[in-house]
Amino acid sequence: MSENLKFENIYCVGRNFVGHAKELGNNIPTSPLIFQKSNSAVNIKETIEIPSHKIIEHELEVVLLIGKEGVPKNHEEAHTYISGFSTGLDLTDRHLQTELKKKGMPWFASKTFKGSAIIDANFIHEYECPQEFYLMVNQKIRQEGNLKDMIFSFEDIILHLSKIVDFKKGDIIFTGTPEGVGALERGDQIEMGFNNYPPKKLVVI
Repeated sequence: MSENLKFENIYCVGRNFVGHAKELGNNIPTSPLIFQKSNSAVNIKETIEIPSHKIIEHELEVVLLIGKEGVPKNHEEAHTYISGFSTGLDLTDRHLQTELKKKGMPWFASKTFKGSAIIDANFIHEYECPQEFYLMVNQKIRQEGNLKDMIFSFEDIILHLSKIVDFKKGDIIFTGTPEGVGALERGDQIEMGFNNYPPKKLVVI
């Protein structure tokens, strides 16, 4: 990651893979389901710290880096706003999220605690994103994703967001998780990334 890169807004997409929506008993959305994490939730270190009194689940996602300011007008222009691709973990306090959903309240508190936006800061600066990505926990595959299984494409997401916000250089978009989410435990050895690219390795403490 460039030393001059500063992360701005952290946007996230929920239920963007059918398998994940079904595993949590949620309906399939007809438009991108957007929520946010605070900038202070970003963690680009090699460690993941989880609260001892909570069950924290991992959600593997492709992360987009926005490289310019403005509002795209169509799919072709939307793609030009992406300056890099990476992987990340949207950490979720699942019990709290379930309780908030039951009460009809926003998910914010279950999604944006300290260090809950894990990002591999070594973005791939290519025109197209690698198709397949994965998460291994203790040397066993926990999640596998393929871009073809996304309900909403990167361009769909960017255009949808552009109806709500103006983009800033350094904005981050978590684009949704495939099925296979699960709890993390202290001591877990994490590896995530794209097939055929150097992975990001972390340890849970």
